[in-house]
Amino acid sequence: MTPCRIVSAFSMSALGGRSTRKTALLINPPVYDTQYWAEWSQPYGLLRIAALLEKDNYKKLWLYDFMEAGEDRKVRNHRINPHETYEEKNWPDKKIVPIVIRKSAESLELYKRHFGKTWDHFEEWLRRRGLTRNNPPSEIWISSVMTYWWESTRDLTIRLRRYYGKRAKIILGGIYPTLAPEHAARMTEADIVVAGEVAEANDLWTDLSLYHRKPSYAIITPSRGCPYDCSYCAQKTINSGLTKVRFRNSADVVAEMRQKYEKYGIRDFAFYADFLLITFKYNVIPILKQIIDQKLPFRLYAPEGLDTRYLCQSQELLDLMKAAHFQKIYLPVESIDDEYIRTLNRRHVKLEHFVKAAKMCEKAGFELRNLDVNAFVLYGLPKESIDRVVKTTLFVSDVVGSIIPMLFTPVPSTSIFAEYLPYFREREWDKDLQFLNGKLYPFLGINEGSISDYIDLQRLMFTLNAHYRNESFRLFGDTRVSIALRENVRNGFEAFVRLHHGETANAPLTQEGSSSKRTADLRL
Repeated sequence: MTPCRIVSAFSMSALGGRSTRKTALLINPPVYDTQYWAEWSQPYGLLRIAALLEKDNYKKLWLYDFMEAGEDRKVRNHRINPHETYEEKNWPDKKIVPIVIRKSAESLELYKRHFGKTWDHFEEWLRRRGLTRNNPPSEIWISSVMTYWWESTRDLTIRLRRYYGKRAKIILGGIYPTLAPEHAARMTEADIVVAGEVAEANDLWTDLSLYHRKPSYAIITPSRGCPYDCSYCAQKTINSGLTKVRFRNSADVVAEMRQKYEKYGIRDFAFYADFLLITFKYNVIPILKQIIDQKLPFRLYAPEGLDTRYLCQSQELLDLMKAAHFQKIYLPVESIDDEYIRTLNRRHVKLEHFVKAAKMCEKAGFELRNLDVNAFVLYGLPKESIDRVVKTTLFVSDVVGSIIPMLFTPVPSTSIFAEYLPYFREREWDKDLQFLNGKLYPFLGINEGSISDYIDLQRLMFTLNAHYRNESFRLFGDTRVSIALRENVRNGFEAFVRLHHGETANAPLTQEGSSSKRTADLRL
């Protein structure tokens, strides 16, 4: 590994050299994971860096986005082995084996995949553009996102070092190097690890011109920062320790959206911000009013969710969101237990805010029970109660009718990560960050739930989401069917069902009786 410099207050002047003579290759790495959702995954930080380099008059820029989706907004993928590196080889050379998660007598097999364009395609792309060892770019800028995706970043940087030696300077930025800079410096071949913001690029418009195929959507960042410090969130570290929210001028935000519509035909825009609704009267509402007044044919989204405490403060805000063509509303609901929420340092949010926000969404014209209004349910947290997750799921389903399961991932630099660092170190997960992926149930060993319990939680959420004639079933509704279902669950009908299966009618259906005493061979 080459010596690496960690920079927390990055400035372009630190790179040296005349920009008009420099070339730069910008890369968004592939993803190694068991599942991947490609929607709204545009590397907007890297695209702002592209705008910064254009502003500095770089001689030539290239963009290679491994995760660029096809017209169907999906990315290709293939299985890989969980413990192999792909620093030199492009494909697994052994029989593919799964990741096996175990607890008691149960096991769960999950297959790891390379999501995105292949290494073969990347090498051919470099050759076609003449980016050879004898003609390297001056700089290579890499944006790395999730800390548990770090392996593909390692493989990419080592490949690039092998291709170009020391003739190209590798600059690594993004969420992973910001949250785990020492890890990134130790595990990758970057020359510079940027731990924090590139302030010079913060307010620039993303540059989409480097894509060969015009993107079908764009990500817009109207603000940065959050005044709160929830125990599972790393926004404070990402924002260089600042809690003050910094805003872009609303006219500038709308001008960027308009430019992308007029130049690329983009109508779908996703707002990404640490806390979108803070002081919404002076920031979000002016954006919405300009879109409405200018009759811009946009479709708007906020896929990270909208804080319910602030959303429920203004019917005008929701009415304007509907008039400006917000397509869907996403509401975070970590739990229905306010006391538990306070243990996550989310003292500003209460269950009543979620209920009130949902009613106001419906009043604004967003339909409940048909995917217009969705709620994130977070589960897989350390030492959580399965019963509490079930209650939260049932409650959320009754209120809005659409649940988005969110498996919890412990993130470096957060207080939850610090609290359980001894647990991670015992398993060497402080080094092997890929095992902190929520999809691998990192807290399964200390939680009360079995593997079957956690799979059943997801089954329950998906079952409650099922639609027929544009609505999901309301378990606590007032139809005869809803009433009969509840009464049969309460009145001992379970005994009849269990007798049918040859079980003792009065035997309690406990976790031990249903899960841990039988071996489950589950494959996903």
